[in-house]
Amino acid sequence: MGPLAPIIDSVLEELGRGVKEKRSFLQTAWPKILGPSLGARSRPSLRDDGTLCVWVDDSTLAYELSQRYQGTLLKRVEAAFGEGVVKRIVFRVGSIR
Repeated sequence: MGPLAPIIDSVLEELGRGVKEKRSFLQTAWPKILGPSLGARSRPSLRDDGTLCVWVDDSTLAYELSQRYQGTLLKRVEAAFGEGVVKRIVFRVGSIR
């Protein structure tokens, strides 16, 4: 593969580790970011493209979060992660377990 192969492998491994750490941190911090009662009714999933997909157990909750609290939630996520990590938030109804 050439002399750059070990360097490229190392960089890719480090990038993958960073994403895994962010996802793990998100799972741990989620009840504090959204609040304990809503945190228990939702599950976050961070995609590689910077989209935070929030799975919720009820369509009314998904609507309420997307219409009334999306901006506030994005600010809280940015405070926890830093700006630019999460570019947008989408809400989906489904299983949270």
